[in-house]
Amino acid sequence: MKYRLIVLLLIGAFLQGCTSKMAYNNADWLAQWYIDDYVDLSRDQNRNLDIELKSVLKWHRETQLLQYRQQLVALSNDLDHLPISEQVWLKHFNQITDHWQRLRRELSTRAAMLAPQLDQYQVNYLFSKLEERNEERLEDFNEKTIEQYREDRLEGLLETLENYLGSVNKQQKIYAAIFVEQAKITEQEWFDSNVKLQAAMKKAFVSSTNTELTEELFIQLFKIMDNPDQFKSDTLLDAYPHNRQLLLSMLQQITTSLSENQVMYLKGEINDLIQLIDDVSPKS
Repeated sequence: MKYRLIVLLLIGAFLQGCTSKMAYNNADWLAQWYIDDYVDLSRDQNRNLDIELKSVLKWHRETQLLQYRQQLVALSNDLDHLPISEQVWLKHFNQITDHWQRLRRELSTRAAMLAPQLDQYQVNYLFSKLEERNEERLEDFNEKTIEQYREDRLEGLLETLENYLGSVNKQQKIYAAIFVEQAKITEQEWFDSNVKLQAAMKKAFVSSTNTELTEELFIQLFKIMDNPDQFKSDTLLDAYPHNRQLLLSMLQQITTSLSENQVMYLKGEINDLIQLIDDVSPKS
């Protein structure tokens, strides 16, 4: 279970990790800087990438931010009627999933359009870097015992809760500990699915080696990137609803024990995000 989901449910990751107006407005440049770690692009490729990234940011600003704002306002209003039920948390969860799927589809389209511009050397380097990253993450996971892994996850979860609530009381720590203890660990299964997905992408490149197959490569890559669940095992897919239900239960329980100060603090964090959205949204 990826505990950054807590951040999602608290709406903090709506801006994809951007925590300031400057970061959001320069998201295209930050993305390009990140991509440079995986593939060395030519001048023309960089120019095309820059065009697509600016286009994605424009699309996101003009079509997505208002929906994020509406959900943030709804969440703030829900805090006026505590506790927040599991059904209400599920509604927020589903809305966030929809936000992410729309963004993934847009990014998958742009990435699939740009991919045929890569030469064989760039393709090989890209997948070697991806493999290297996967192995580093799996090695880090395997170095820990299950107990250490859960301890780290609990520490990260409590830190996230504290960031959004200002403080975490004893009972809330118990709710968090129960969630971490009962959640299914899916790190190995996630790694395996990632390897399968990347192998499918590499195969698409190998089978599309000339310009006549550019459209075919676009279609294959888009189908792969837009539907990563096809590479996930039944074990991994079955773990998702189990962990989601535990998460909804934990969030509901936490809202039964929120102090007035915690509610005010969380509302303040939500209002800060709403203000950020207003700052970066297109002006009428």
